[in-house]
Amino acid sequence: MQFLTRLARTIEQLERVAQKYDDEDLKALVAELYRQLTTVINVLEKIYAIYTELDVLVRTDLKIEPGLYLETETPQQTEKLVEYIERLRNAGHDPNKIVAYLLGTGAVRIETRDGELYIIPHAKGGKR
Repeated sequence: MQFLTRLARTIEQLERVAQKYDDEDLKALVAELYRQLTTVINVLEKIYAIYTELDVLVRTDLKIEPGLYLETETPQQTEKLVEYIERLRNAGHDPNKIVAYLLGTGAVRIETRDGELYIIPHAKGGKR
């Protein structure tokens, strides 16, 4: 967030310069920068809200406790999420709860590559 604070201060300085020199082009640029900064802040707020909801869901509604799904196979290498979910389903597990557990405990992350979702295990010896 320090980055956003510094960015806002820089934009404020540009705005003062634009006012001082009565530069309409610079004023327009400053207005656009403010609009873009507002968009970034709104996106970050939404991401934080989603993260907070996921955290609450993982800790309460799903009642996910560390070690709860130790009997299931955590992905050992990057694989398509749909294939991992199908493997869990075929083994008789609830893939939604297991994937939520793995994401919530930091054991895996999900990434998009070429329009496909992949589940990626965190490196051994160090989570996030």
